[in-house]
Amino acid sequence: NYEVGSNSSSTTDSMKIGLMYVSDYGFAVSNSYWTTALGSYNNTNLRNNNWMYLVSTEWTISNNSDDSVGVFIVYASGEVGLTGGEYSSAVRPVFYLISNVAYISGTGTQANPFRIA
Repeated sequence: NYEVGSNSSSTTDSMKIGLMYVSDYGFAVSNSYWTTALGSYNNTNLRNNNWMYLVSTEWTISNNSDDSVGVFIVYASGEVGLTGGEYSSAVRPVFYLISNVAYISGTGTQANPFRIA
C-alpha cells in the first residue's frame, strides 16, 4: 500500500508488466525473516529462502522517497541498496495478478507450466 496506495506519489503508471518493487523481494522470504533489514539480505539463509533471489544485480521500480535520484537495487550478494543509476544491471519483468486468480495446476517448468484461472 505504501508504494501504490494512499501514500504513493501522484505519478501514475498504466503498465501491465514492470519491475519488481523492493517490497516484493523483501517479502519473498519466509515470514520469520520479515524483520530483517533489506540491507542485511546478503546472508546465506535469507538467500536460500528467498524465491526471488537470482544471483544477479537487478533494478527495482522502487525509488528513495527522500530524494529524486535514489533507486533501490538488489545486489548479486542478496542485499538491497540504493544507487543513483550508475550501474549497468539486469531487469526482471514482473506482473501482478488480481486477487481472485486461482492456481489450477503445473510446476512452473517449460514442460509443465503453471495454469491459472
